[in-house]
Amino acid sequence: MTDRTRPARRFDSLLHVSRTGAWPNGRDDAGVERLLAELDRGGVARGCLVGLPGVVDNDYVLECAAASRGRLVPVAGVHPPDMPPSQMGEEIRGLASAGFRGIKLHPRLGRYDPLDSRALDIMRAAADHGLVVFLDTLFRQRDRPTAPAADTIDRIAATCPGVTMVLLHGGGTQLLDVAQVVRLYANLLLDLSYTLLAFTGSSVDMDLTWVLKHLDRRVVIGSDMPEFTPAETFNRVDELMYGLPDVKHANVTYENLAMLFGPELSPVAS
Repeated sequence: MTDRTRPARRFDSLLHVSRTGAWPNGRDDAGVERLLAELDRGGVARGCLVGLPGVVDNDYVLECAAASRGRLVPVAGVHPPDMPPSQMGEEIRGLASAGFRGIKLHPRLGRYDPLDSRALDIMRAAADHGLVVFLDTLFRQRDRPTAPAADTIDRIAATCPGVTMVLLHGGGTQLLDVAQVVRLYANLLLDLSYTLLAFTGSSVDMDLTWVLKHLDRRVVIGSDMPEFTPAETFNRVDELMYGLPDVKHANVTYENLAMLFGPELSPVAS
């Protein structure tokens, strides 16, 4: 339910596709045709199309973004263990020159430490070339002891000053602790994808409500498509923000990402 008489603009911070439409969970359709249909169904004006090493290649991400004529913001998937330090700067420069607006790091799937020097150096290189770092914050790995998400993010922010980051999934069940770190650093944005719907009915709902009310200038919304759809994700936000001022709702659903990437993008050159 929503108390708004006019549809709000929506900017989705986390979208995925694959060339074949196959997705790692073996059930969801990650084809670009379905993605565009779900964006239309959910009333999403723009979104960040985010690469994932081993699932979709960066060339295809850029191809889909170019075909969208600016609707999709291309974000390259990067795997630090595959990038020799001597080539790191050139690799990141090449991604920026190709038209990418950010890079995505996924320590859990990539099975590396987010505090590894190569990961930190890639974040700094991204900032040097004007790229936003999208960092998956569900750090827990089966065979690697992991520090709390908030502590890890605090260390990254302190050692990578000036690196603009979108903290994907907001730390999951550690959301409130991560939010306290975000409050300290103006270069951090808190993405609520996955967490918005994965823990419905738990105490995380109360944390989400608090974050949306008090940190609306620092929060962005993503569906993690195809894991969840934009419609169900943004409708959930409408429910959690019922009764809050329209300006707060606009901040989290559109304005914060529009400030980062611009309200519109020129088509990426093919």
